[in-house]
Amino acid sequence: MKQIDNEQSRPVSFWCSIRVAVAFVGFLGMVAHYSQKISVGIALVCMVNHTAIDHHKSSIDTPLTQIDIDCPYPDNIAKIEGPYPWTKNIQGIVLGGYFWGYLITEIPGGYLAVRYGARFIFGIGMIISGIFTLIMPWGASLHYIVLWIFRLIVGLAHGVIWPSMTVIMAHWAPPNERGKLVGFMNAGAQIGNVLTLSLGGLMCSSNFLGGWPLIFYSTGIIGLIWGIFWLIFYADSPRDQRCISNEEKEYILNSTQEQLSSHSKNEFEAPWKSILTSPACWALFIIHTCNNWGTYTFLTSIPKYMAEVLRFDIKSNGLLSSLPYIMFWVNINLSGAIADMIIRKKILTRTQTRKVFNVLGNLFPAIFVIGLAFMTCKLKYIAVVLLTIGVTFTGCCYGGGFMLTANDIAPPYTGIVFGISNTFATIPGIISPYIVGALTEKDPNNWRIVFFICAVIYIIGMIAFLFIGSGDVQPWAMKHPTEPMAPEQTPFSASNEITSEKNF
Repeated sequence: MKQIDNEQSRPVSFWCSIRVAVAFVGFLGMVAHYSQKISVGIALVCMVNHTAIDHHKSSIDTPLTQIDIDCPYPDNIAKIEGPYPWTKNIQGIVLGGYFWGYLITEIPGGYLAVRYGARFIFGIGMIISGIFTLIMPWGASLHYIVLWIFRLIVGLAHGVIWPSMTVIMAHWAPPNERGKLVGFMNAGAQIGNVLTLSLGGLMCSSNFLGGWPLIFYSTGIIGLIWGIFWLIFYADSPRDQRCISNEEKEYILNSTQEQLSSHSKNEFEAPWKSILTSPACWALFIIHTCNNWGTYTFLTSIPKYMAEVLRFDIKSNGLLSSLPYIMFWVNINLSGAIADMIIRKKILTRTQTRKVFNVLGNLFPAIFVIGLAFMTCKLKYIAVVLLTIGVTFTGCCYGGGFMLTANDIAPPYTGIVFGISNTFATIPGIISPYIVGALTEKDPNNWRIVFFICAVIYIIGMIAFLFIGSGDVQPWAMKHPTEPMAPEQTPFSASNEITSEKNF
């Protein structure tokens, strides 16, 4: 696949290009990011001493649940018992610690990435998170509060990542390739989920270095190595990249950089009032938050659901928990390419395309989550199918839906807009584990309520974006903060975007 540089009139390769290399390294960064993010979710299944908790429950005459009667644990499968008698409420606290930190640094991270570039913000963030992930087994041995603090620090470091990713793509992804490049890079998150969920179960059952600590050691080392490589490889602008060809540099700059480079970093001023009063921004904030409720519920709780309700052993648990994210990854890349094609061929406008993919990424997960609410351990494999299909459709939002909206509506301020959006969208990561823990502590049948809540919230987000969402550059994002730009200096405006597409 080749694009044509309208100034040089020479072919600009897509696959053998630095912009694809940037997306690929970013993809690996997302693998490292999410492998650390969900490491505790799978490790807790092995860290907790379930026998001690069950003994405590039996000492206060806790009756058997219907699941215990219908699907008792097989005698020939040994349950992996960890050293910590942490109740579900404590587990919810540990899981939620990460998101408190994540919440704090989203907006500052986005602002700093826009003003100073994403190279050091992203790289240093991953190095810090790698160090504290490595020492989590030691922290857990001291007290669960110490583990919570370490997870809080990792969350603080990770909070800058998604806003940095939007800034990276604002500088490196031409609008006509945005779905493919952003979708591919974002898909690294799902590969991180797949690897950690599948290999984490195997690590838990291993005797090497205690089993579950391997999850933290491996993900911590991967993050450290990646952070160092990123600092060496990445340049904040194609202008500063040593290995890029002149043809590709001019193509990217002509497509993306005129508006961005017109903002002096010393004079940079974010239009906070315009952002916070923009219906297009609030549509993004709402759908992002609602969609993340389902995403975080599954991300942090799938291993527990597989173990407690469907009664899969730990090895099967890890492999089957990863299956939805394999399909999620496939769909992100597929939907990104399809969305680009629909916009390029003018089948739908950019706004219409975003709305269609957001409907697909919220309505279908809501439907399948409702179906999941009626599954039992006797229908465990049907439950896995429903779960897989529901999570798969969520990928439409990442490849062609709201995950690209910050770049669409405010290219110069994309890190700030996405930082605000992801701040709101992190709140479900804090609340959801507590709600899941509180509802399912005494009765696993209450997972049904968890799924009903997810379905309702999915629908709310979808409706909000349908009514007030947009994929067009907003007027306040087209101008320099202090002086207007000439029409030819706004390559992201609708009229110039059409002209650019014709030239390409």
